[in-house]
Amino acid sequence: MSDFPRPRILVSRCLEFDNVRYNGQVIHSQIVRDLEPIVDFIKVCPEVEIGLGVPREPIRIVKEKGNYRLVQPKTGRDVTREMDDFTDNFLSRLEDVDGFIFKSGSPTIGIRNIKVYSGETMAPVVERGSGFFTKKILDKYAGYPMEEDDRLRNYRIRHHFLTQLYTFADFRQVKDSALSDEMLKFNKKNAFLFSFYNDNTYRKMCDLLENKPNGAAYGIIPAYEEMLKELMQKPGDPESKAAVAQKIVSSFDSSMSSSEKEFFKNHLQNYLEMRIDEDALTEVLRLYVHRYDAENLDNYTILYPYPDVLRMPGDSKRDKDYWSENK
Repeated sequence: MSDFPRPRILVSRCLEFDNVRYNGQVIHSQIVRDLEPIVDFIKVCPEVEIGLGVPREPIRIVKEKGNYRLVQPKTGRDVTREMDDFTDNFLSRLEDVDGFIFKSGSPTIGIRNIKVYSGETMAPVVERGSGFFTKKILDKYAGYPMEEDDRLRNYRIRHHFLTQLYTFADFRQVKDSALSDEMLKFNKKNAFLFSFYNDNTYRKMCDLLENKPNGAAYGIIPAYEEMLKELMQKPGDPESKAAVAQKIVSSFDSSMSSSEKEFFKNHLQNYLEMRIDEDALTEVLRLYVHRYDAENLDNYTILYPYPDVLRMPGDSKRDKDYWSENK
């Protein structure tokens, strides 16, 4: 297989890196630890960047008369303009990135479910939304891989995020080349993956490439990128995965023995009935591909969407050895 790209990720500075939380703490994050050796992190803490210091009194978002402000209730300080100016300046200088990992619950850098109050003190929550800094990130980078640390502890969310991240990182390199051949290669090698995510959108992407002018790809990159963002918003369902799995096997089933075909048929049915998980299906498909189509491994990004070192570790507490005399 070809080497994986090295993604660029904008990350909350308080996740694993520095003690910049309002209370002077650092937050531990498994996925940030796992990614750190093989990605390029761009770290940011908006609150520290505007001079609030560490430790600091908490800040909150306040909505009054339809206007949103960022305030520090204990001191009465309003930092709305400082945060807006910093965010605009930061985004104007931010290099190309492939994804984002932010601290959940933060009034500046949280993505979702952030409390918005009706006043600075003794006031109820009137709505929930995005952090002050993140709101502009969401506007500028709509459709990009973007998650919060706590949600990335969930297996399915983590798997989707990493799949999306490495696909976007690969596409960034394709965009930089601006060559039609590279666009075609990218589209072909991701055929199974894209078909699983959204087959209708993938067909539109194929049509766009078929009608492209020869040579440079400048003219179609923006349209293709928008389709890619749409396609990768959420993964397909188990039925879609089973359909793609069947399509993979059908490409070389003439070389398979009757017992292998029967095994795969039963295995696929077990997957659809939720008797085995997606990883179990993937491992069997990997085995067959290595046996019957190893020369085309690059075309199976659905089976190798990101480096195996990033596969979610087992849960030592859940998988504890209860039969050991010492446990």
